[in-house]
Amino acid sequence: MDITPFRQRRAQLMQAMGDGIAIVPTAPEKIRNHDAHYPYRADSYFHYLTGFPEPEAVLVLVAGDKPQQILYCRDKDMEREIWDGFRYGPEGAKEAFGFDAAYSIKLLDEHLPQLIADQPALYFSMGHDAAWGGRVTSALNS
Repeated sequence: MDITPFRQRRAQLMQAMGDGIAIVPTAPEKIRNHDAHYPYRADSYFHYLTGFPEPEAVLVLVAGDKPQQILYCRDKDMEREIWDGFRYGPEGAKEAFGFDAAYSIKLLDEHLPQLIADQPALYFSMGHDAAWGGRVTSALNS
């Protein structure tokens, strides 16, 4: 897969932002019944910027003097892959999709307050998802 359009879209968004940070989570998985999920479809905004096809992922763009394109995603887990299918993991996602850095989604709540600190602007879709709104508000309060 050619990742060039995704990197260009992220760069264009960061240029339009000027300074600040953008947080773009993907859509959650939807459960069809007790133990089966609907086929996964990523959030359109997230997919447009990343091309990353997995659930439980968040794109963080830091614009300004030290720009960064960061992905948080599920860890590589061979046992879960038997049941859920292939996972890139942070290292594989960084290489395959051209991010500056990639980390385990488990580290997001720990990293978010540091990433948001001293940023002149925060770009996030407040009100779209109450759970995510709470996470971002908690990070801001930290």
